[in-house]
Amino acid sequence: MKRILAFTLILLLASQMHATVAVYKLSDAIQKKLVSVKLRGAKPDTSSQYISSHVGACISMEIYSISADALQLSLDYGYRLEPDDSIVQTMMVTQTLIVHLAPKQKKNYRIYAMCTQAHNGAPSDAQNFALGKRFSGNLLSLAELINRKKYQSNAAQNAVWCLTDNYELSGIVDADTTQTYALRRFIAQVKGLPLESIYQGNSYDASASQPVMTIRTTYTGSLSYNIVGTAKVMIALYDEDNHMKIVYVNNEMQREGQYTYNYRVTSDEMNNKKHYLRMFRNGKLDEEVSIIPRGRN
Repeated sequence: MKRILAFTLILLLASQMHATVAVYKLSDAIQKKLVSVKLRGAKPDTSSQYISSHVGACISMEIYSISADALQLSLDYGYRLEPDDSIVQTMMVTQTLIVHLAPKQKKNYRIYAMCTQAHNGAPSDAQNFALGKRFSGNLLSLAELINRKKYQSNAAQNAVWCLTDNYELSGIVDADTTQTYALRRFIAQVKGLPLESIYQGNSYDASASQPVMTIRTTYTGSLSYNIVGTAKVMIALYDEDNHMKIVYVNNEMQREGQYTYNYRVTSDEMNNKKHYLRMFRNGKLDEEVSIIPRGRN
């Protein structure tokens, strides 16, 4: 009986030891050579839904455990992802990722990130990245807001560019008006802009104590184009005064093939003005779709 109890105790202790999980920040695990990591621009989804190359889950990570222990790793929002090509944007992680690895296990993840240099190209699946240091100051605070509220959108990307590239506040627009004004309010506060500026450039009355809501209409359609060879592509929304409102595809290197971009624009974004969805190939206007508000010719 004593032998059975002793054997059971040994098994229990062994099980508990095996269940021990080592917890690290991903950056520390890489430095300690506990894991091998490959970071690249993510390949587009196979679904017909448009997936941005520079907003959302746009970075792929292959991670392999070299450790004999089970690992729990954290990649926090605000970390830099540095490209090995200077024409590609440095990315910023915008959603904390927790990784669980058994000993010697390999896994693949998608990392939520956004671009921090509007003048550089978006990542592609041929582009390698390295994990850099964490951003600080206002960019890190913005990343915290995006992570906490799960604002993985073009509006949040434009908020990033408001800090890094001095984009206009009016470019922060989303069908979710709560998101629009939360992001605009943050940018206005850190840049010292008047509070009423967050209501300008859309269908809200900035002079009222509360925004005056209008009936929102959604305009949808598609823009198709063909690439021969490779080309740097930008797709952006402009108003009738030729003001750039939103950048959807930011100087992304695209391979040969037929592409279709499905757009969705709300009346909040259009402010009763005619808009144009424009596709630029290597810096030159190549395709254009007119979006006309209802009631206008």
